[in-house]
Amino acid sequence: MKNFTLSKAVFLFPFLLWWVPIIGPFFTGLLLSYHFKTNYRLSIISSIAYSVFLSAITTYVFYVVRITILGYPFYYFVLAFNVIGSITCIATAYMSSRHGTFARMMRNTIELEFTVNDMNEIDEILSQYLDVSLCSKPNIRFISEDQIEIKRSCNNLQINYEVIKMGRALRVKAKFENLRNY
Repeated sequence: MKNFTLSKAVFLFPFLLWWVPIIGPFFTGLLLSYHFKTNYRLSIISSIAYSVFLSAITTYVFYVVRITILGYPFYYFVLAFNVIGSITCIATAYMSSRHGTFARMMRNTIELEFTVNDMNEIDEILSQYLDVSLCSKPNIRFISEDQIEIKRSCNNLQINYEVIKMGRALRVKAKFENLRNY
């Protein structure tokens, strides 16, 4: 069990979850969006791949097993639940990756990942965690055409965030560091 990590669980749990109609695909979409965080393109691609693969497996199993008591109408229910489950999985993965905020806390730092449409939305999201009006003006460093790094000081916090352009959206990775040593 020492070698069993969360990333392996993310790719193995959908095989178990998919068998529960609608709820299983919902949690599969959440797991995939958690794994890929704000990279919603990879989240969508992986949820499509999982949906197609797992729907094919469940459809095949129920076709081969052919539960004779329930007959063919049951098989059509399986097909319908696979279609609804696939749509649920893909929509959940997209919505969670595209509109969610992922946070990780460590000893003296907090890391956030989120996606915004423009630069003004960054301050709106950061203002949920601190008073942005008390922060220094942003110190912007251009890394490439699609990537910038911004540093700000807010009282005893140093905020570093990286903004990456992904199509029309901006992917932000913010890191709050406490300058006081406790």
